[in-house]
Amino acid sequence: MNYKLFSVLLTGALMTTACGSDDNDTVTPVDPVTPPVVVVPTTIDVAKAATIELELASFDGVSGALSFSLSDADQMAITNAKEYRIVYFGFPDHDDPSTKAKAWKRWHLSKSYQCGSEASECEGLLTETATKGSYTFEAPGLDWSSDATPDAVQKYKVAIEIKGALSSNDLEVLPPPAV
Repeated sequence: MNYKLFSVLLTGALMTTACGSDDNDTVTPVDPVTPPVVVVPTTIDVAKAATIELELASFDGVSGALSFSLSDADQMAITNAKEYRIVYFGFPDHDDPSTKAKAWKRWHLSKSYQCGSEASECEGLLTETATKGSYTFEAPGLDWSSDATPDAVQKYKVAIEIKGALSSNDLEVLPPPAV
């Protein structure tokens, strides 16, 4: 065996492994990847709402002033509602005895307000409040005594329908909310 050749090969192998190492053993940290923040909307435009749910907050039967909130099935507040049909109902007090022998205690009066494709111009004033999805409605000119004797109407109910491009809420007669 050739010892000179063996020593040259051994020296080359040692130098190759020695040159590959480094005295600096610090590891450069890798910044963690942060996932993008997904913003979940809390509101939906009435034109895009597949369902419309209405919750009556307040109702004054004498003046017709009312407030309510709108949301969809996912509880997202519905904004930009403009088309509506609101019908007020006035009833006599069923417990009050009548002085008229043939008086029916089932009569009622109704007044309606609407805005949208069926109305030539909007009746009443629907306003979205600062709280998204909350609305107020004013019924100017609501006069119960014009069709009945003064103070004959004692109980009040309202039916509210809000219309969107894809849906509208169920029209049901609502009594004033419990205080």
